[in-house]
Amino acid sequence: MATSAIVMMCIGCIGLWGGCAFSISIAMRHSKKKKDSSEKN
Repeated sequence: MATSAIVMMCIGCIGLWGGCAFSISIAMRHSKKKKDSSEKN
C-alpha cells in the first residue's frame, strides 16, 4: 500500500471513531442530565 493511502486510511478511521466517541459522550451526558432531573422531582 502506498504511504498516502495509509495516511488517508488513518485519518478516516480517526474521524469515524472520533465522531462515534463524540456522539456517545453527548448521549451519555444527556441521559445523565435526564436521570438527575428525574431524581430531583
